[in-house]
Amino acid sequence: MDTFIGILNYLVFFAITAGIYAVLCLGLNIQWGYTGLFNIGIAGFYAVGAYTSALLSGPPPGPLDWRTVGGFQLPWVVGLLGAIIASGIIAFFIGLLTLRLKEDYLAIATIGIAEVIRLILKNEGWLSNTVWGIKHIPSPLHQPIKAGVSSFLKGHPQLSP
Repeated sequence: MDTFIGILNYLVFFAITAGIYAVLCLGLNIQWGYTGLFNIGIAGFYAVGAYTSALLSGPPPGPLDWRTVGGFQLPWVVGLLGAIIASGIIAFFIGLLTLRLKEDYLAIATIGIAEVIRLILKNEGWLSNTVWGIKHIPSPLHQPIKAGVSSFLKGHPQLSP
């Protein structure tokens, strides 16, 4: 039974990850394929949404993490809505500045914007825990039976808690 649950947990994780990247590809296809606007800043907007969701739905910081923000322990649906709103607001204001650019200049501007967002998230420890990222983000899908991915390997100890 552990073998089946371990494989099923891995397949669900893989399907969710593939779905996230499929949505990103659809967004890039709409912008680049249908409108001809080469926007590389979509990675920056994805980062803003991901960190907003993690800050809203993550656990509160520990006693040694007094310089951090977030940890509001809101439901994951609120984190999802907050991520949509935050990345939409950032994209709206950046769009006001850059959508008048022609040809490759939009791509150059959005590369710069995505790089600025990446550097802010990398260097601001109070916001994103620098290069280590935000830890202990709760999973929206709770497993009824705790079985890790490695539990389907016979004769091997279970590696995940």
